[in-house]
Amino acid sequence: MLLHIGLDSWIIQDGNYGDFEIGKEYRFALEFYARELAEASRGPRQPSLQHRGRDLYYACGQIVFRSDSVWAVDFGVPAFQEQAPPDWAEVGTFATGEISVGVDPFFYFESLKNLRGMPDLFRHWHIRAIQLETTPWIETTRAGGGVNLHRDHTRESFRKISRTDAWNDDNGHASYLFECELRQPAA
Repeated sequence: MLLHIGLDSWIIQDGNYGDFEIGKEYRFALEFYARELAEASRGPRQPSLQHRGRDLYYACGQIVFRSDSVWAVDFGVPAFQEQAPPDWAEVGTFATGEISVGVDPFFYFESLKNLRGMPDLFRHWHIRAIQLETTPWIETTRAGGGVNLHRDHTRESFRKISRTDAWNDDNGHASYLFECELRQPAA
């Protein structure tokens, strides 16, 4: 299985991981961000991830864990979201829709893995490629003062790199896109 997985530099800067390098293997869990996820009411119900670009996927998965504040879904590879699940989300139910996939910032490896009933989400990943986002930043002024920075997605761009440098890439504000190959479930 080959996945495109997002990572922001703050996750490395917080000391949760060291810098990543192509050609090496790493162990981490996946976090998903639901853009549009609904109960799968018709059609085939089989875990799948169809790449849509960047770290975006059209996904179908079976809910394998649910609590009031976190849920995990098996999309062919398991991932979690630390957010209250929708009312319809019960263990065994299938969910479908658009998600993005990222490296677990620390929520899973630090505490969620210890929740009663939470499945093992750790997997071994071989990093085949790393892209640094070079999309230009735009500054906007907030109504109450201050400045917000966001990317100009009309000018989206990336540059291939051989390793991350979270403290220096994009002046410490880097976003990365990893091309990862699933090696095996963690032991």
